[in-house]
Amino acid sequence: MKRNTANIKPLLIVALISLVYLIGLYYAKYHFNKLSIKEFRFDYLGNLLNLLLSISILLGCIILMFSKKNNLDVKRLNLMLAFQMISIMCLIITYMIMYLNIIDMNTYIFHHPAKKVYMGFFFVIGTLCQLYTMIYIWGLVVGPENLLELRTLIRTMAVVILLLIFSMLYVWNVREYDESKIQNQSYNYGFVPGAAVYGKGKPSPIFEARIRKAYDLYSKKIIKKIFLTGGNAPGEISEAESASLYLSKLGVSSKDIIIEQHSTTTTEQIKYLRIEETVIKENAPIVVISDGFHLTRIMQISKFFKLNTVGVASYYTMSFEKAFFYRARESVALLLFWFYAV
Repeated sequence: MKRNTANIKPLLIVALISLVYLIGLYYAKYHFNKLSIKEFRFDYLGNLLNLLLSISILLGCIILMFSKKNNLDVKRLNLMLAFQMISIMCLIITYMIMYLNIIDMNTYIFHHPAKKVYMGFFFVIGTLCQLYTMIYIWGLVVGPENLLELRTLIRTMAVVILLLIFSMLYVWNVREYDESKIQNQSYNYGFVPGAAVYGKGKPSPIFEARIRKAYDLYSKKIIKKIFLTGGNAPGEISEAESASLYLSKLGVSSKDIIIEQHSTTTTEQIKYLRIEETVIKENAPIVVISDGFHLTRIMQISKFFKLNTVGVASYYTMSFEKAFFYRARESVALLLFWFYAV
């Protein structure tokens, strides 16, 4: 059987769309975070995952183009093209959400900025379409199967679950964030990311543990100044202000406290450090004080923004059930950051 040359053009289009999606996604990750594309790193895990997905699609298309065994029917070619077009449309919609300001910045969904939620949603749909296409192509490469479309859907779900498991195992390792690693050292800055604030400006137990740990490091002269970040919910004081008041009551001088009151996510808080002139000018390591389950993602975000950070876990302890919940949530957030930097 001769190779069917009619399949080459559709497969080339599938491969081309995948490459366009990859370039558009890379650009979005850096441009939306106000980073130059010159700061791009292929060795960053998130960038590597995006790259492997597109390379797998490209390689599968090339194999199918030159294969004499696979005489693809029009329906299967159109299905792959449809999924690729959906992924591109999702990327375009994401750009529109960012640039056209069609969503109110002050709107929240489940305590997260609505703009970021919608961007994340369309990013995920786009990547799922890419993932489905990749698995579908390799199903054709291996050999035609009955119910290939359904089998591909099941395999796609399995890959997503494996990614979540990998991310959760990555988050679970918190041993490296012990204070003993920075004993007898001195740092110019400590950084406390914001967390929930209760009525009358009282920090939540998790947030309070971070603040008290920062105070402990400050008292030991391990850190000299403390960055506090975090915005506010309607009718409440900001997370940064709540932490500032708490530290002031403990005796920390106001000149040693630096606050930022507009960020609403961990990524925005780390981004603040990236653009903070004092930090950039000094290029000194920063001690990040947070919960053990939270620090793994913070370190990955810091790596993306090329910040020199050292993590120290707070004193906060929790039950296994609660710890599992928080780590599961962090694993999802970490995957979203790896793939999309949101």
